[in-house]
Amino acid sequence: MSRLKIDRVPAPVLLEGDARVQALQAVILEPETPNDYVETIVRLWGRAQSAFLDIGRLLIRAKESLPHGEYVSAVEKRLPFASRTAYQLREAARWALEMDKRRTITLDRLPGSYSTIYLLSTMAPPMLEAAEAEGLLRPELRRSELIAWRKAKGEGQERRPALEARRSKLLKERDRVDEELQRIDAELGFA
Repeated sequence: MSRLKIDRVPAPVLLEGDARVQALQAVILEPETPNDYVETIVRLWGRAQSAFLDIGRLLIRAKESLPHGEYVSAVEKRLPFASRTAYQLREAARWALEMDKRRTITLDRLPGSYSTIYLLSTMAPPMLEAAEAEGLLRPELRRSELIAWRKAKGEGQERRPALEARRSKLLKERDRVDEELQRIDAELGFA
């Protein structure tokens, strides 16, 4: 019976912090031509969109599964972004997944930015249908483009009277607070 002989030592397993791994990664990731840069950026941008949706899914799950109040105190307050961002990530993911599930708008047609997806999620169905009919719903849609389109379409005009009334009320409140501050300042001798 013959025995197996090891005639060479196997290559060592490289660890993440190993300088050789870092050197290999730098060689692999360093673009040189304009096309290389574009391809690398497009690939990374696609991964970013996927990451935004994954983060949104996790935030939804955390909010739904944790006891009342624990999500805010134990999760949201410790995140590396504001609670408003967490809200937008959740709502963008919720809307995107629902659109994909219904096959209304598939994930591959959505913009790469969670904030643009969030804005889409706030649109009334007729406006969303109009945006789709005009070819606005596409991966390269930018938030500024969507905002300009919404403004040109007059979305929100029906809210104008309510906003004007709220503005008037706030101006009156500001005047009242200013008068009260002046009285307090005079009483304290600041005026």
